[in-house]
Amino acid sequence: MTAREVAEVLSLPLSTVYELARRGELPSSRLGRAVRFLRDDVEDRLRVRSD
Repeated sequence: MTAREVAEVLSLPLSTVYELARRGELPSSRLGRAVRFLRDDVEDRLRVRSD
């Protein structure tokens, strides 16, 4: 998923998504300059927020 897609799913600002990725709180991978996220990791984050 792109950072923009993650921001929409988690209802967070795009800058927060990048900050969470930078701090390692939201696992991500870099592809060149692009940052990508795995859907499973994003869904896990949603579960943690809803508990």
